Amino acid sequence: MELNDAEISLVAGIILKDNGHLFPSTYPDIPLNLTMLKTSLVKAGIVAEKNEIPDIMERVELALAAIVPLKWSNYGSIAILLNQQYPDEDLLEISVQRVAELTKALPNFKDDGMPEEDVMDSIIYTWISLTDEDLDLTEDEAWI
Repeated sequence: MELNDAEISLVAGIILKDNGHLFPSTYPDIPLNLTMLKTSLVKAGIVAEKNEIPDIMERVELALAAIVPLKWSNYGSIAILLNQQYPDEDLLEISVQRVAELTKALPNFKDDGMPEEDVMDSIIYTWISLTDEDLDLTEDEAWI
């Protein structure tokens, strides 16, 4: 049974409520693990098949990325959201300023100022890698 968006949001909300001490995260990505997901599914009264867990995990991670407070250090989560919300951006031509504007426009972005250049590079490179996955490019094709 595929979970609908409301069920995914419910599970993400339970994870945030039960693990609020982890957010905002000091890590680039959402700190989500299988135990957190399974516990939240049980609390939500949702039974999922083992083969559905990877898809549910991905969707819940995206839902969490959209609701938890984000800082510049969360470049992995920022890139995931930018990839979802701005799929038509030309990442080979995008400027650091444009990435900063898009990031600051995320409703749950809560950081001030501009990050160091390496953080902006990490956001851009991670976003490009997500786009490469979507296009199903090989490693050689992705960096031509």
